[in-house]
Amino acid sequence: MSDQEAEAGTDRLDIDNMFLCGSSLTRVSLKDSKVRDAVMAGMSLEDVNMADIQIVNANLAGARFRDVNLAGATISQANLNGLAIEDADLTGMTINGILVTELLARWQNT
Repeated sequence: MSDQEAEAGTDRLDIDNMFLCGSSLTRVSLKDSKVRDAVMAGMSLEDVNMADIQIVNANLAGARFRDVNLAGATISQANLNGLAIEDADLTGMTINGILVTELLARWQNT
């Protein structure tokens, strides 16, 4: 077994007031972790399970989401100015309780 295939260890880190710019985390579990008052500009997340994640008071301006599963997600008290949704399954999606598919159908029939 190579070093990369070795069984995963466990540890808990408490990091405060630290620059970790350019760091790389691979094959790690951050389940139930908290990140607060952090700069994550330019950060890349690939092949991650973020089910049940909570994001509060965050600046996601310019963010790009591709090939993501947002089933059952809720967005509230958000600034969606300029938000674009492209090539997406909108089944069951609502805005203020109104089905988006119905809104689009009415728009297309006018």
